[in-house]
Amino acid sequence: MQVRKPSEHVPGEANNYKKMMKDVYKALRGNISYGHQGFNKNNITLGLVTDNIDGNFDAVSDTGVADTQFIVTHNLNRVPIGFHVVRQSLAGSFYDSGTAWTDTQIFLKCSTANVAATFFVF
Repeated sequence: MQVRKPSEHVPGEANNYKKMMKDVYKALRGNISYGHQGFNKNNITLGLVTDNIDGNFDAVSDTGVADTQFIVTHNLNRVPIGFHVVRQSLAGSFYDSGTAWTDTQIFLKCSTANVAATFFVF
C-alpha cells in the first residue's frame, strides 16, 4: 500500500492528516481494500472509488452479441495484468478475446449476450 500525501486528500488541514494517518494504520496492519462507493459532501453518489490496490473500476452497459469481442476502457496508463468481474446483470462467463491489451483498453468476450457489467481492472 502506498500512503497518500496530505495534499491528495480532502481540503482542510485537519482532514488531510487524519486521512493520512488512517492510511498509515491500514498499511501497518496489512488491510487491503479494493475501494468503496464514493459520495460527495451533498451525499450524491460519485461511483466506485479505488483505495489501496492499483487498479480501476470500469463498466460496460452492454456486451453485445454473445462470444463477440467488446472493449473495456480503463485509465491505468499501463497494460493491465488482469480483471475481476465485480457485478454483472446476467449469468455468463467473461474471458480474454485474444486481442492484445493496451495501456487504455482491454478486449473481452462474454458467453451471454447483452450483459451490463462492472470490472476491476488491475
